[in-house]
Amino acid sequence: MSAPSVELQGAIYAALKGDAPLMALISDVYDRVQRNYDGSAHASVWGAQQGYISFGPEFVVYEDAECLYLEEVNLQIDVWSRQVGRVHCKRIVAEARRVLLGVTELTDNALVLAEAPLSRITQDPDGLTTRGLISLRYEVEAF
Repeated sequence: MSAPSVELQGAIYAALKGDAPLMALISDVYDRVQRNYDGSAHASVWGAQQGYISFGPEFVVYEDAECLYLEEVNLQIDVWSRQVGRVHCKRIVAEARRVLLGVTELTDNALVLAEAPLSRITQDPDGLTTRGLISLRYEVEAF
């Protein structure tokens, strides 16, 4: 049996990687982005599309009742674009959000709730990169 948050991350990763319209917009999906010494993303992560997705911060709230064990998994998906303007980043956010809300089943645990209540688009301090943030909340019942 897999820990709920681990199984959920695997399902999210597989759904994002398996979606052709989304993957046409980005180079890849990363759990950990290769970085240069100055902290910037390595050139190899951008690809020809000049965009990628990475897993951001995550926190889990554990709820343990008499016969029920739930994990509330709150995570952030980061979208990165180096194309000029904000439209490319907005397209990636919209496609990724669609895919993420489509994750409805797990193998070892039960997905009880999936919601994406917030997305944000910001200009990165480097002046070249547009960043999208998708906030997600899942409730997973562990078996």
